[in-house]
Amino acid sequence: MFSPSYLSYRGCQIRVHVSPVRSYSLGGVYRRYRVAWTVSAVGDPDQEIASFPEQFEFINQQEAVRYAVNLAHTFIDSMLRTPSQTRLGGDGFEQADNSPHV
Repeated sequence: MFSPSYLSYRGCQIRVHVSPVRSYSLGGVYRRYRVAWTVSAVGDPDQEIASFPEQFEFINQQEAVRYAVNLAHTFIDSMLRTPSQTRLGGDGFEQADNSPHV
């Protein structure tokens, strides 16, 4: 398994896991790669914000990593633009306090 180091992006860390798989077709057996990516808080890599295994198979490891990193960037950008229960704090994403104040 190929797993690059954590990549930092906008207050988050991205980890990409690439696994080799065998793909069968009429021409024979081919080596392909599957990828999964995880977004976590900068200060605590064990605190996963999101984790996605991709269903696609890639011809090489570099394309799998590039695809996963681009999707992770898009995910983080959309989380930062969308008002929700989660916001980006100093150490990464944390719950927003939406309780009514009296």
